Amino acid sequence: MRPAAWLQSYDAVAVAVQDNLVITTPNMPFVPKFHHFEEENVQARADGRFSVVDCFQWPQAYDNIFCNSVCILRKEAYLFPHPLHWAWYTPEQKDFKTIPGNSFPVGTLASDKVEGLESLLKLVEKRVQDWRANRQGKKDVIVNRVVSLRHGISRLKKHPLTFRDLLIFVTDAQRLFLEIHSFMDWVLIAQPRISSGDGTVIVNSEWMGAFTHDSDMCNKLHMAGVPVWYVRTMAYIPANMRVHKPVLITHPDDIVISMYAEGNRICPYDIIYHGQGGHQCQLHVRRLYGGTTFINPDVTVPSSASSCSFSTPSSSALAPSSQTSAAGRAPQQRESRDKWKDPESPYLPPSLLHWDDALKTCNKDPSRIHMPYAIDRGYRFPEPALLLGPKLPERLQGYIATWLACRPLWIGRVDHDPPCNYPSPQLWRDFLGSGLTTQGATAQGAAPKGKDPQKKGPTAAEKRKAVMRDLFGDDVLETQGDRFAREGSVEFRGEQVLVASLANPPRRLAQRITWELFELGFCYELRDLDRFLARKRWADDPIGREQLLHSIFPGEAGLVMWSEQFPEDNYGMWNNTLIGVLPYLEKFRELICAWDDALPLLVAPLTPDSFTDTKCWEVMHSATVFYVQTFFCHFGRPPIVPHSIPL
Repeated sequence: MRPAAWLQSYDAVAVAVQDNLVITTPNMPFVPKFHHFEEENVQARADGRFSVVDCFQWPQAYDNIFCNSVCILRKEAYLFPHPLHWAWYTPEQKDFKTIPGNSFPVGTLASDKVEGLESLLKLVEKRVQDWRANRQGKKDVIVNRVVSLRHGISRLKKHPLTFRDLLIFVTDAQRLFLEIHSFMDWVLIAQPRISSGDGTVIVNSEWMGAFTHDSDMCNKLHMAGVPVWYVRTMAYIPANMRVHKPVLITHPDDIVISMYAEGNRICPYDIIYHGQGGHQCQLHVRRLYGGTTFINPDVTVPSSASSCSFSTPSSSALAPSSQTSAAGRAPQQRESRDKWKDPESPYLPPSLLHWDDALKTCNKDPSRIHMPYAIDRGYRFPEPALLLGPKLPERLQGYIATWLACRPLWIGRVDHDPPCNYPSPQLWRDFLGSGLTTQGATAQGAAPKGKDPQKKGPTAAEKRKAVMRDLFGDDVLETQGDRFAREGSVEFRGEQVLVASLANPPRRLAQRITWELFELGFCYELRDLDRFLARKRWADDPIGREQLLHSIFPGEAGLVMWSEQFPEDNYGMWNNTLIGVLPYLEKFRELICAWDDALPLLVAPLTPDSFTDTKCWEVMHSATVFYVQTFFCHFGRPPIVPHSIPL
């Protein structure tokens, strides 16, 4: 829209009245409704977006911190088939590709949809790269947003997700793209225009724009070609204000306000903020779904019946826990085996020398344990030895089949929506033993031999449901029932495995399954320990800290490797070559050297010039010993540690 010569920032191309407010605009032909003063819930709706208080969908009040919000692109300007239409694409059930051989409704985003989102990533990567080339290597916060977008798209491609979570992760990626794109438009176009003060330019109607009550800011945005709406009460309207056209308020009729539902059942996302519009509202809209589970929000939010990652994290994540639920109680003492070393079993992968030595030399004096416990002591994944514990073939079959059947869903949950309390070994036993039910009289409801049919107490089905509820909550029970492992086959890393074969599992398959459990357990215990010990760094730079954590492990899937090709040789920190070990050991050293009482050898960075076999051994030894001892002091039990890849 070309500015008329007679118009000033306080004049009106359009004017409308909303309650006791007069809203004028010097450069747009319409006046959107100003959603600001009412206290509203910031809560994802059925499309994964935040309704009318979402700065990525509707103009909001100008904020000095989030000034680039005025340059967010408008959906109406980039409809299909424009390449940027992917920034507003909403997934449908047909775009959700379930994982074969799995009992749960988990899956990944269809490959063509992932490619569409990747096209957005390539666009902003190129734009940010070109801009940074002229800034002499300065690292701006926007670089971390690009990293987050890259990881978010990788998650959609590789991580097991329910459709409900997938929806949020898609909109997370879209918000990241719009945030990066608007930042670049602001620093390259809008901000230089404001700084130069050369005069008013043609308004860019593809930008979102903003409301303001500040006449100076209204003038600056007007000169920069940013859509702007000036909000005043009638008392402050000048008598000589020139008006082109009075209009009616434009309402956001095409924005989704309904809650997410599955069939006829409403499954609302949690409320992450409640209050008026403004800075806090924009801040919470920008919070990433998977990144809020360990951050205490600045405000108290109303509780919700839903159990998802938007909820206020349990205090058990960062503070001593007083909960005594089945999932949260300390590991029970019924086991007699020594957990500080692997049991003899052909189904376990070979151990690694450094970790073996660290477990043996750990000082297990109970007085060293930090009390009360500040980190959840439960097990993120079943202990590999526990998975192989049953002596009866049919029980072993049930344990392994149940784990493989629920594996993608549980990995996804631990990664981005961890439970308030992780399971104890006993709860894992109860769960793994509940998946396969025997056929025949018992399954038909007849009393098992030796049992009094009149004796009152929970039935096997009721016990199974109780265990499932402890682990997965009511939502999964209501949608999935209580059967995890089904007859026929289950899947492991693309391989279909006959349930019948698991009564006497192939040795190589069993070793690969337990190797993955060792690896997963180590990854997520390391994550939770670091989030506590380096909590200030997580608070100051959560994206950078997460990036450092992920860089310890090869691959593009972060900590999750469920869908990656099974490695055929030791990799990462356990690579067979010095040059292969160096980058991963250095990142591990960099992570743990931020913890209290880090050993002196872990303080100095590792460089290729000085990285010899001796140096590698010394640092690896110090790092593993320090990790195991630190873990014991905070968990009161041995950690799950990596093992050698079964060949």
